[in-house]
Amino acid sequence: MITFDSSRYQLIANALNSAGGFADGSYLVQYPRESADKFQRRKDVAWYHNALRPACQRFAGYLAKRPPQRSIPQPALAEFADRCNWQDDSLDVFWSGFMLEAKARGALLLLVDMPKTGDPRTWPVLTALEPERIARYSLTHRGELAEVVLTDTMEIDGTQQTVERSYTQTDWSVTQGDDIIEQGGHALGVCPVLVFSESGHFPDYGEFANIADLSKRLYNLRSELDEILRSQTFSLLTYKVPAEHFPIDLSGVAQTIGTNNLLQTYPEGADFIAPPEGPARVYLDVIQEVTALIRQTALIVDLPDNRANESGVALQLRFQSLNASLVHFARRMEDLERRMWSVVGLWLGIEPKTTVTWGKDFSIADLATEIEVAQNMNALGAPPSYQATKLRQLIQLDLAGLPDEQVQEALKGVDEMAQESAAGTGA
Repeated sequence: MITFDSSRYQLIANALNSAGGFADGSYLVQYPRESADKFQRRKDVAWYHNALRPACQRFAGYLAKRPPQRSIPQPALAEFADRCNWQDDSLDVFWSGFMLEAKARGALLLLVDMPKTGDPRTWPVLTALEPERIARYSLTHRGELAEVVLTDTMEIDGTQQTVERSYTQTDWSVTQGDDIIEQGGHALGVCPVLVFSESGHFPDYGEFANIADLSKRLYNLRSELDEILRSQTFSLLTYKVPAEHFPIDLSGVAQTIGTNNLLQTYPEGADFIAPPEGPARVYLDVIQEVTALIRQTALIVDLPDNRANESGVALQLRFQSLNASLVHFARRMEDLERRMWSVVGLWLGIEPKTTVTWGKDFSIADLATEIEVAQNMNALGAPPSYQATKLRQLIQLDLAGLPDEQVQEALKGVDEMAQESAAGTGA
């Protein structure tokens, strides 16, 4: 059994849920000569802008626009697909939440469990398990889980207490120390906990995991900038003291220099001393750089305000990168779903005849750019077959959010127009 270090996954989970060190300020780093009281005040007013969750929501939303196509001829499996988890969600709804959590971490576990005897459900249920809950695990030669031990909580003697849940290829158990609280066996021959990983290996981290690291740095930068603004934004009042009386005793008025105190100077001193903007400007520049890195990592392809700032080729490459990432993720999800159906069949004692196909081309592109290309090609005298094909692409881009049958109806109209045009040309 391998002891698992879950600290990196826990950081990602905290960034995704605005929790942990992002909520209590423990991810802030105390800088040199900062007193404990001042550091605590900075923690109290620190704020966190969640960049990871919107990025994962956007990515999962693209995938949801092209839901997988399934054929489920067996009634028992169809019932499972309609109510696949403890909340009775459909399989597509369950996958939507699963993909968001999986994209953030790059890996996620899927428990395919069977309700206890007497439960009204007579089909398996799915539960997503976060990898940061893993305490120990072992893999088969094929890279699948042979055994996994997860930390959990359970009500014991009227209080919530920490326990460990173990799943193997032959049994399961709930333990607390050396005490076995619950246990049972199964005849699956495989561990009912499946691993999803973007890379196909476990443990591993996905392309969005770096957003959590950048978010932690940005969290500190913004807190330090706030401290500069709170401490130095306002001009410092100076009090001109005659040289023969300098300095006078103002211990009852001001103890230290600050925005709420004054500074004694000689007669030629300034009335107000305004702090330089240099430190704040440096922080703003660094914050802008880190924010740009987050946007790049998140595969954000929002069009720039000034189209002249980015060439059409560069913009197209960004869209292609997003499409490639979507296709890769969808293929991994298709593989996970096929493995899931296999375990469901083992629980029910049947051979699943289910077929499933996830999207292979998401065609995320800039509609305005594609329309411009179509117009230019039309002006150059592109053949009718090209124009019809391009029009089909434009319709699919524009109507991507509509049900597939409505999109197909619109595409049918393009085919009819092309046939009429060809008939007219022939006449």
